Amino acid sequence: MKKEPTRVRLLQVSRNLFLKQGYSETGLNQIVEEAKTVKASLYQHFSSKEMLGKEVLRIYSEENLTLLKSLMKRNPKPLDFIKAWVRILSREARESQLYGCGMANFRAQIAANELEIRKEIEEIANRTIDCLAEYLEDSVGNVHLNSKVDCRLLAKQLFFVYEGVLQGYRLLDDKRSLDELYRIAECLIPNSK
Repeated sequence: MKKEPTRVRLLQVSRNLFLKQGYSETGLNQIVEEAKTVKASLYQHFSSKEMLGKEVLRIYSEENLTLLKSLMKRNPKPLDFIKAWVRILSREARESQLYGCGMANFRAQIAANELEIRKEIEEIANRTIDCLAEYLEDSVGNVHLNSKVDCRLLAKQLFFVYEGVLQGYRLLDDKRSLDELYRIAECLIPNSK
């Protein structure tokens, strides 16, 4: 079996550790040990923990946006999309692979001077909201959503509900909390057809 390149191993190990135990609780020594490499090799690929974290966030974001777009494509009706999204989150929770929102977790744990990660998190959040807004606009165009809806505002509200539900799930350690995303979405999405 072929060994993954060092950069790939570092990113995979970092992602898993950052999500499971947190960015601030993960040290570079642990990352290099679990990636089966040395610190000098890590610094060949990333100038700092912050740059490593930024790259992990970028990859995490791409994966999540790809998942959302796939769910959106298969579910043109907004509430069907939300229901599918909740199913994915619930499955991850059942498999003990749901640690909350990676970007929210990072944001809560980074130092004030880690400006690169802060900027990346803001961009990820805005890309996610943009993705939701575009989907909702398409839903209006496909007559699955009332044409009077402010799609950008609704996208932000759904994003905030998603973030809140994930935090509630983590705080209460209750998988049923995830269902609130759908229940609240039903109240937010007017005249869904």
